[in-house]
Amino acid sequence: MLRPSVLLPPLVLLLVGACTSGHDVAEKGRRVVVGMDVNSLQACAGIPTRTKRLDAQTELYSYEIHYENTGGAQITLPIVGGGFKAGATGSYCHAVVRVVRGRVVDVVYTGDNDDMIGREGVCAPIVRGCLRAYEKDPDVRTATATASRAR
Repeated sequence: MLRPSVLLPPLVLLLVGACTSGHDVAEKGRRVVVGMDVNSLQACAGIPTRTKRLDAQTELYSYEIHYENTGGAQITLPIVGGGFKAGATGSYCHAVVRVVRGRVVDVVYTGDNDDMIGREGVCAPIVRGCLRAYEKDPDVRTATATASRAR
């Protein structure tokens, strides 16, 4: 019979590895998306839910994701100013992407988007496609570079 001390380290490594991905994907995805041209962004993240033109050179793209079942347990204590959630994850994320002259210059995550382990993990699916495309081919940040290689 295996002793618990032999089984514990692999189990801990498995749990830690499984719990950190949402936050990491959201952060790495943000870094990959900044600098992308608009066509590349839409090719990997999809068509935005909403757009808003601020001026002749600046647009905002809003990508949204909503979850009905957030999992975990919610504990609310009668504290002034509300309560807190323990073990539950956020239920929605709005990724607001600022585009200037056809290039992404900023990505801001808003909403109830924290997961159990890290911040903004609920936003990970919005940028996951862009991160995967970048990992396969770092030139994916510009549709022009991808199109010129195809010729």
